[in-house]
This record gives sequence, C-alpha cells and structure tokens, in this order.
Amino acid sequence: MYPIKQEHWDRYRHAVLDHGLNVAVLVIARRLLPGGFDVSEDAPETYNALVRQFESGQRYIVYAGGSENTVFGDPEVNYHFRAWHDWCHWKGKHDFSFQGEHATYLMQCEHLVELYGNDETTERWRRILFADVIGQKLYFHRYRCFPENQMEFVKQYLARQAANVLSTSLGGVVESAHVTASV
Repeated sequence: MYPIKQEHWDRYRHAVLDHGLNVAVLVIARRLLPGGFDVSEDAPETYNALVRQFESGQRYIVYAGGSENTVFGDPEVNYHFRAWHDWCHWKGKHDFSFQGEHATYLMQCEHLVELYGNDETTERWRRILFADVIGQKLYFHRYRCFPENQMEFVKQYLARQAANVLSTSLGGVVESAHVTASV
C-alpha cells in the first residue's frame, strides 16, 4: 500500500463535510445492498423506474452524474448515499414528490439513530442530510436545477440555519447575514 502524501490528505480532509457521516453512509448502504450496486449515466429517473429496477432482481443502478462537489467530498461515498436514499424510496414506497423526499429523509434519519444513537453527532448528520435532501429539493423546485456546488450550498444552508437559531434565541438581535457558523 502506498502512503498518502500530506498534501493529498489535506485536500481530502477539507473536501469532506463530516468524515463520520461518510463512514455511516458506507456502512448503511452496504448493509441494505449487500450485493452492491452499479453506477451508470443510465439509471432510473422516475419513481416507477426505480421500483421496477429494485424489483427486477438485478443489481441496482445508481446515477453517476453530479457527484463532484458534494457534501461527501468523494464520488464513491455519494454513490453509496444515492443507493441508500433510493433504497429508502423503494422500501418506504415514497415517490419523488416533496412529501416522498421528506419521508425518505426521515427514514434515513431513523437508520442513523438506530445504528449510531440519538446524540449531537447524529443530530449534526441529520441537519446535513436535511440540507442535502430537502434543501436541494426546494432549490430545484424554485430554480428547476440542482445547485452546481452542493457542498457550498449545504454549508450556506447550515450556516443560515444556525444563524436563524441564534437570532431567535437572542430575540432577533443578531442579523443572520453577519453570522457564520462552523459546520
């Protein structure tokens, strides 16, 4: 095995929003899809196609595109997240509507809490997933496209959320535009 150069580690370390969440995503996806999955540009685009794919008995196919600049900082982890997310759509019978995405997000939160407990760490992970899943769904609804840089979108979403909580707890004294939060 080749040692990792410090410069590569530094770049990777800053490209990932939460290393623990990345590990959780890999663990959960591998538990739910023990036979693995394939990655392709030709993947199910509709809920019905997703259901057919899962119920065909063949390996599931995850969409390959748009996996740069995600909260996971690594396309491979993003593929695992998509496989887990799609599995939740299928198993929960949640379509791609806003309500279906929300139900899928909640199912993923249940998995995190079941495996890792209900603590500050999983609360942080759930906030990240909320911004990633629900925040991007809202963005898509408004702009008819997904954010190009999903990592920055989620960081800004979380910072605004933290600023709103701080402002509310201080009786509105703090302007959210002037508050930045570490994520």
